[in-house]
Amino acid sequence: MAEDVLDIAVGVLVDAQDRLLIARRRADTPGAGYWEFPGGKREPGETVAACLSRELAEEIGVTDLTSRSLIRFTHDRGPRPVRLHVARIDNWTGAPAGQEGQEVQWRAQNTLDEVELLPATNVILAALNLPPLYIVTPPIGRGRNARQSWFEALDRALRTHAGESAKAFLRLRQPQLDDDDYAELAKRVIEHARRQRARVLLDRSVSLVERLGAAGLHCSTRRAARMDKRPIGQGYWFGVSTHDADELAHAADIGADFATLSPVAATETHPETAPMGWPGFEEARGEAALPVYALGGMRPDDLATARDHYAQGVAGIRGFWPGS
Repeated sequence: MAEDVLDIAVGVLVDAQDRLLIARRRADTPGAGYWEFPGGKREPGETVAACLSRELAEEIGVTDLTSRSLIRFTHDRGPRPVRLHVARIDNWTGAPAGQEGQEVQWRAQNTLDEVELLPATNVILAALNLPPLYIVTPPIGRGRNARQSWFEALDRALRTHAGESAKAFLRLRQPQLDDDDYAELAKRVIEHARRQRARVLLDRSVSLVERLGAAGLHCSTRRAARMDKRPIGQGYWFGVSTHDADELAHAADIGADFATLSPVAATETHPETAPMGWPGFEEARGEAALPVYALGGMRPDDLATARDHYAQGVAGIRGFWPGS
């Protein structure tokens, strides 16, 4: 971005009813009339945490914040380029109210389409709603016993990770199956996943996602490279596999809701591929305007480290699948 980027700290207040606090920009400010999550510009020498505390006290009168970093990204969809440092806030002191004459409202997420939100708010909402763990399935074997064992492992994986991540994500990755066998398997997997409030993403056709009522579509790097726009409606999740900063940028350009970035660590499935490590992950992830999962040699207990490097969460096969 040619212009200097403005650093903005943003707070997403979530109340006990899972409503979000939004504020309307005043007539004398850039983006006047748009609704946004409260926050403001970071001053020279100020930390992001200090900026967030100061801005929310000044704007909506809340203090003593309990927050967690949600996402950091850069975009130029507004009057000037900005770098947003977004935090989720679940506890605070004070009753939020417009301290500078701005209107504020508590809104259920399913009513946000009734107001005009600032550009790139969709990125924040994706980060807010995506789970921290993303399970990818190993190949299913042939024969009744192998399939029974695979489904038993599937159920255990979903039960194990439901406590950490309600409505967990599961990618049904089975490249060895033809389309008919994949569709038959997908129908059964979706039934199992719904019992654990998990959401299944398929990696075949959009029509199959729609027909089976899956949660969304996940595309390989190669498939996404042939796209110039989002292939599925906004009512579904759309994820893309990536391996570097350029592929991440393309995923964002075509409207992906999230991406996986790999390999972070060495994997048994691709021993010939050099892992990028956490510094490489953070560098490649950069400030792309979409949530990014760390993939490759990951386990659920890598989540805290992943978040420290600006990941949405962790994704994997062996580290998430019993008996792998």
